[in-house]
Amino acid sequence: MTSRTALRRRTKRTLVAVSVTLGLLSCLWVLSFLWLQVFKTEGSLPPKSRMPEVPSGATIADESMECASGGCWRTITLVPAAGQSPEDLAREMGLSEDLSLPPILFDPASVYVGADPREGQLIVHVGYQ
Repeated sequence: MTSRTALRRRTKRTLVAVSVTLGLLSCLWVLSFLWLQVFKTEGSLPPKSRMPEVPSGATIADESMECASGGCWRTITLVPAAGQSPEDLAREMGLSEDLSLPPILFDPASVYVGADPREGQLIVHVGYQ
């Protein structure tokens, strides 16, 4: 009986440890979400993983960060593939309209993605809302 009791005790300790760890991680995620919503600065930028994928054939001509009184955003200048217009590239990337991406696990804030065809190129803007 003692080995069975010891096994139960160990199992209970393991379950408690896992539950406490998951609870703490959940609290940290919620706090990071609240921190971004309340205290985000104008210099905050979404991670590159939130940027739309560039289709094959299109090339990145420039990538920069811009800031104004409303905050900062990433700007990517794309050159469409030969024979493709910037409008077609925007449609292919799903950016014919501005998008609002919902929060995800590792980036708990809404992200704005927009695109403007200009002078044969497609200018993509990505920033927090």
